[in-house]
Amino acid sequence: MKTSLPKETFSRPDRIESSQMPLLDGSRVGIIGGGPAGSFFAYFLLDMAERAGVQIAVDIYEPRDFFNPGPVGCNMCAGIVSETLVQNLAAEGINLPDSVVQRGIDSYILHMDVGSVRIDTPLQEKRIGAVYRGAGPRDLKTFKYTGLDGHLLQLALDKGAQLAGGRVTGITLNESGRPCLKTQSGESAGYDLISVTSGVNSPLLKAFEPLGLAYRPPETTKTYLREYYLGAENVSQALGNAIQVFLLDIPRLEFGMLIPKQDYMTVCLLGEDIDKDLVQAFLGSPEVQQCLPEGLLVDSFSCQCSPRINTVGAQHPFADRFVFIGDSGSTRLFKDGIGSAYRAAKAAASTAIFHGVSAQDFEKHYLAACQAVEYDNDIGRLIFMVVSQIQKRRFARKAVLRMILDEQGKPGPLRRMSTVQWDMYTGSSSYQEVIMRTLHPAFLFRFARDLLLSLFSRKTFSKGVAAADLADSSAGRPSTVKLGSVYNPGEVLLQQGESGDGMFVIQEGQVAIMQEREGEEVFLGVRGPGEVLGEISIFERQVHSATVRALSEVRVITVDKDNFQRRIHEDPSLAYHLFQLSARRIRELSHQIAVLNQEIDRLTEN
Repeated sequence: MKTSLPKETFSRPDRIESSQMPLLDGSRVGIIGGGPAGSFFAYFLLDMAERAGVQIAVDIYEPRDFFNPGPVGCNMCAGIVSETLVQNLAAEGINLPDSVVQRGIDSYILHMDVGSVRIDTPLQEKRIGAVYRGAGPRDLKTFKYTGLDGHLLQLALDKGAQLAGGRVTGITLNESGRPCLKTQSGESAGYDLISVTSGVNSPLLKAFEPLGLAYRPPETTKTYLREYYLGAENVSQALGNAIQVFLLDIPRLEFGMLIPKQDYMTVCLLGEDIDKDLVQAFLGSPEVQQCLPEGLLVDSFSCQCSPRINTVGAQHPFADRFVFIGDSGSTRLFKDGIGSAYRAAKAAASTAIFHGVSAQDFEKHYLAACQAVEYDNDIGRLIFMVVSQIQKRRFARKAVLRMILDEQGKPGPLRRMSTVQWDMYTGSSSYQEVIMRTLHPAFLFRFARDLLLSLFSRKTFSKGVAAADLADSSAGRPSTVKLGSVYNPGEVLLQQGESGDGMFVIQEGQVAIMQEREGEEVFLGVRGPGEVLGEISIFERQVHSATVRALSEVRVITVDKDNFQRRIHEDPSLAYHLFQLSARRIRELSHQIAVLNQEIDRLTEN
């Protein structure tokens, strides 16, 4: 694994022509790849164009059919939608339905040879989604899922994008310097901007070499994915709603995971040069064996693949009328690739609509987003170097376990090692935020103490704890694979007079807004899917002015105040959806006041 980012990765090309290339009415944009990066780019490009009053045409070239199971719709299967992305999408008004989210994850369980421990999600809410990128594994016989890629692609099509469908086989430049795409069918089309979102496993990246662009593809390594059909009941019994993470002293293995879906279990390995021997060593380890369902034959799997993933970002991921997004540009090291695609797509779309599509425009407004990812990945490499040293030393592994166990039941600010581990595995925070937490004096003191205790103490911890014994131990909430929190009819989501540190985004169901006046509850209205509750608490701390009660079974996503405020500084457009809702509510209130005034005037006249 590389330990530093090459200096030339984001160096300025020898010459960037200063030219104005705005997207105007009638401009055409071609997107190569209909995965998350391509769909997010199309969605936000059209959304921002509408805000700017510009009419553009967007074509998405994607030969795979994400709405059919098996190889024809496969786009690798170990998709995890991070906690941060779930909240950001909810704030954008983008819902991930049950057909997409295979299982809402409420915890990670860390397994080492010295013991196992559960690390809970904040607020005991399922805000991490286990998904399929395509429609499902190779042996899926009944089509009952919607892959994440298919869902996001449909959102882009609903926004106005067109699905070209053909496989792009060549790229040329016409006499005016505009790019043209050629497909398998021999058809050719010219565009004002080409967005390349095809990922690093596509041979198409080599087609850009003859164009003389400064772009150079990312450096990559292999990962490994394998699917097992267990059935929904067996998945719940064996793994519950927890992702099993294994920190084992196996050469070349960074870490491994068992990811519960609805009917399937995904095995995901990350490391260096993963081969058959490494896979067998992982699956044969006692820590993994005690998590697998009894009688499972590890060689009887549904499908497997070894896709390559981006480890060092592309050089110069832009040119005049070209921009490279997602894995073909820059993405987070080992974590939150879908979230990285979301953020990069928004940055590229904003640049194209509000600034232009020249290399100079992308260098000035898009490059910073890529640089931020790569600089953070440098920190991530340092963290993984430290983790690899912990993996090799039994006393260090015991110290990690001891510290997490001591934190069980304590309030969030005191769960320092648990929070670091949570953010490392989920990708919910940047590597910079993770390392800053480890440099806190309280963290360093506690970890140093536990290292000494583990080095000189002979105390042992219980081993061989079954995943099912640690999973789904949360009380007070119904067991469900759905994303978010579920409230039954009559339950109170927000209480008048109480303060809050976040807002709710309704995913399913309806709630009643009630306000107590002079000892009586006054009905104010009903809110449904897509509506936001308690959004004022995101911007300032004040008590709720009304009570919100579930009218039916209601599912909500909670958006943390601290997380949202951090992200909104990076991406102010996150607040746009809230401003739209606030403006609509002001109009509704103005209408209600006007109706009330008319009624008062009528009564006065009588």
